[in-house]
Amino acid sequence: MTGPADGPEAAPPTPDPGFSADLTSVIAPPPMPPVTSARRLLGASFDLLVRATPEMRTGSFYIGAIMLGLVGPIALATWTFAVIGLDVGFDVTDFYGDPRAVEWFGFLVIPTLLGLIVVFIESRTLAAALLGARLVHRPLTVREAVARARATFWRAIAAGLLLTIPVTIIENVATAVARTLVADVTATTFAIQIVVATVLGAPLAYLLTGVVLGDVDPFEAMRRSLTVFRARTSAAVIVALFAAVSSLLILFGLSEGLDIILRVFDALGLGPDSGPLGIVVVTAAIVMLTFAFGTLLFTTTAISLAPQVVMFVSLTHTTIGLDHVRVGGDGDPDGPVARGQRRFRWFPRPMVAGVVIAWLTLLAVMVSLDG
Repeated sequence: MTGPADGPEAAPPTPDPGFSADLTSVIAPPPMPPVTSARRLLGASFDLLVRATPEMRTGSFYIGAIMLGLVGPIALATWTFAVIGLDVGFDVTDFYGDPRAVEWFGFLVIPTLLGLIVVFIESRTLAAALLGARLVHRPLTVREAVARARATFWRAIAAGLLLTIPVTIIENVATAVARTLVADVTATTFAIQIVVATVLGAPLAYLLTGVVLGDVDPFEAMRRSLTVFRARTSAAVIVALFAAVSSLLILFGLSEGLDIILRVFDALGLGPDSGPLGIVVVTAAIVMLTFAFGTLLFTTTAISLAPQVVMFVSLTHTTIGLDHVRVGGDGDPDGPVARGQRRFRWFPRPMVAGVVIAWLTLLAVMVSLDG
């Protein structure tokens, strides 16, 4: 009897390219980046930012859209007050005008503050996910990164509070003491903020990446951050210092940028008294600038986070949190929806409700002023 081995040799089957790629990624995943020295950390971080440019651009548009939807109405309401000659400060009790407009404007502050919180947190978690995925040569789509950002939203808030509360308390105490000892309060405050944020922030420099990439709760992320800090103290100091300086420069740059824009408007004769065409131009500019502010905030946040992502991944070799949103993961935004799980939406219902409320409140402000 002739066995299979005695017959003619069969041609090997042609492999399926898609299957081969998936199998290769499971058997031999892309190598983790080598440990980056503290001296080369910033160079590696900017290289990562350049490589991640395509997805970062799309991510910035997403954050810009949220900013426009939730913060745009209060900017337009303030402009409306200026056009009709009314004044409103940061405290709505300083507003002199129709009492109903005061009430509606005060209500409009609520979705604005909530929108700023969402923009700030999602900018950080989204940037961490996109940069971490690009660093290990397995980039995420922005849709997948948004799903990861949304899954870690509340943990990211808790992690931020663990770092922000003690830093803020000590900064305020140190600034109060400095005011009684030093004449140049502005420069001293700037220096105090950087020193305190660096000294207290270095041991907890990897809190956010521990949550988003390491997939742990904020307290476990704190414990792991301390471990990584002890392994490379100098690198953690650079990470914390870079984040502190970047944050302060963002605030300074936005303030100066707004001042320049106002000067340009004034030079062009654009303002509340510039007539119907000028008012339309400024209104359109406010809409575009609000969107641009969101994109700028995301970009600068990504720049400040890049060193943290580079050092965390190279030292821990951990990006397990991103696997949840990859194809086949339990958080895959394009996968089947399990029982009790919500389908992925770019803008979830609570966010859409906030946008609708904000714009309807703006309409109410304008109607009350017209009446």
